[in-house]
Amino acid sequence: MGSDVIVAGTGFSNPSGDDRASIIRKHCKPGMKVRLVRERNNPHDKNAIAVHISAPRLFGILGNSYVQIGYIKASTAVSLAKKIDSGIIVTGKIKSIYAPAGRDHPQVSLKLEH
Repeated sequence: MGSDVIVAGTGFSNPSGDDRASIIRKHCKPGMKVRLVRERNNPHDKNAIAVHISAPRLFGILGNSYVQIGYIKASTAVSLAKKIDSGIIVTGKIKSIYAPAGRDHPQVSLKLEH
């Protein structure tokens, strides 16, 4: 079963200080695979699911590394977290990006398969 979802939190910085909006503008492309990371201990949302992209060369790091671009919207994360927690594998790709210069919170939509 597939679903389209919006990525939230794209205008914030990661704990490393990397600006998510800049990462999205420079490196996200439609069709790019995303990695969903379940954050059960997130203090703001027990259903949190972070969205990461593969960034093997973004920051001079060799090998497979990932960088966060946001979170699955809370309203969607409730049901999706239950699926992930029950062992269902959820994969995703970037469907579309709207990130013009000056927009603080780029819009990224994903196509998820589960």
